Amino acid sequence: MISALTETPERLSSARARLLDHPIYAAVFDLPRLQVFMRSHVFAVWDFMTLLKRLQRDCCRQELPWMPPFDPKFARFVNEIVLGEESDEDGHGGYCSHFELYLQAMDEVGADRGPIDTFLARLGEGDSVEAALAASGISDSTGEFVKFNLSAAEEAETYEVAAIFCYGREDIIPEMFERLLERLPGDLFPEGRFRFYLDRHIELDADAHGPLARRLVEAVCQGDDQRRSEAAVAAAGAVEARIRLWDGLMGELDAVSPALV
Repeated sequence: MISALTETPERLSSARARLLDHPIYAAVFDLPRLQVFMRSHVFAVWDFMTLLKRLQRDCCRQELPWMPPFDPKFARFVNEIVLGEESDEDGHGGYCSHFELYLQAMDEVGADRGPIDTFLARLGEGDSVEAALAASGISDSTGEFVKFNLSAAEEAETYEVAAIFCYGREDIIPEMFERLLERLPGDLFPEGRFRFYLDRHIELDADAHGPLARRLVEAVCQGDDQRRSEAAVAAAGAVEARIRLWDGLMGELDAVSPALV
């Protein structure tokens, strides 16, 4: 659903359709392929929070001494999303971020955490993103996806980041994950952390975070047609970056086991 922009730009609409029709959702059909998928996809789970934290910084004025937000409704929209993404119910009576939940799911299915653990360790030691990505040994397509999103988080205008976050993530993730869940064999993980992760995103993003993200785009564009146009370009770029990530992952999956015919 695309509703925050005055009209659906053709580039964004086309990219969205291509992303939802991507063959990757049918390509994760056994455990070895799921493990490879998660090894790379966890980087997208991580950089999601970087985009969100940029929006929180801009909309909630996170500095000391405290200052009131520029617009309380911006702060409300972002903080509601942060609450769910950074400290959600974990299904076990506690709380955790969705990134931590994903790591738990990786451990449960035996996915290789080496690349993401190395990446975060190198960042913690002060390495640049480029150096940390190189040290992680992750694929070029995954590295380019991370760099696209971090560059946006650092350099783009707030309304462009909001559009990337909305249309590249919250608006489309429920439909992507539904397609993935529909095609995964039911006996692969009938219960567990990965299923909980997918189900939680489908529920939260469709019912709460997606609508909040669209309202945020509307709010930060402030009725300005130029901002809406630039936001649409940024959103299309984010969806196209995801397509390139999926394309690269398809090659990794096919190297693990033969594709179904």
